[in-house]
Amino acid sequence: MNLEFLEFDCCEDTEGVVCWDALAQPAARHTPALLHEVTRLLAWAHRFGPQAPGPLEDGADWDFDLHIRRAHAPVSAHWDSTQEKLDLSPTPSTDDVITLSLSISGTPAFAQAFREGWNAP
Repeated sequence: MNLEFLEFDCCEDTEGVVCWDALAQPAARHTPALLHEVTRLLAWAHRFGPQAPGPLEDGADWDFDLHIRRAHAPVSAHWDSTQEKLDLSPTPSTDDVITLSLSISGTPAFAQAFREGWNAP
């Protein structure tokens, strides 16, 4: 799968844990597509393994950190893994320019699958 709005930078620690960071601020007309891309990515990650995202040091395969801002106000974002849905409050409109930062970290097995599945660095 190819990503249209998220362009990741990547770093890896000595234990093979990989972290990808992306920052996006597309034109307002692309806000729904960006949010859809993030939803697809998180849904894929959730289907990678039976565990929900969580601290890797506690045995999780992957974790993420998502921040969204609309104008000068934060948007609360919650990933609903059972419905594979991103719940936002307040919901940005198609007229809103948003700034979105997403960090995803994963184990070596997750990293390999992420790279293969998303053409990630």
